[in-house]
Amino acid sequence: MVKIISGPKGSGKTKKIINIANSKINETMGEVVFINDREKYREKLNRAIRYVNADEFRISSSDILFGFLNGLIAENYDIDTIYIDNLLRICRVDNVDEINEFLSGLNNIENKYNTKFVLSVTSEKEEMVELQNAYAE
Repeated sequence: MVKIISGPKGSGKTKKIINIANSKINETMGEVVFINDREKYREKLNRAIRYVNADEFRISSSDILFGFLNGLIAENYDIDTIYIDNLLRICRVDNVDEINEFLSGLNNIENKYNTKFVLSVTSEKEEMVELQNAYAE
């Protein structure tokens, strides 16, 4: 199941997802990928984690990101976990309702290829109620 770390802006989601990714690298035999749209987080990650700057690949919507993720997995079946920090900003959407189809697609990928996804989403609690029922930890 797709795991979601949510909270308002400035609540420490990026720090938390980086810490989770750094600890996961020691527990897995597979590859770990971390996607963000800010270069400054690259140096906070363990060097064994593949860092992807979404802006360098012109990822600007959930459809483009979904295709990109499929390409990553098609190229490397050894990917164990993909972390995506600040999903709404990368996809350039303002509302969590706009990513429901994307999240459903991630669940399908996870079931088919056994690749786990951990996402951070900037959102107030009221917006996350329905989404958490379906996806969040």
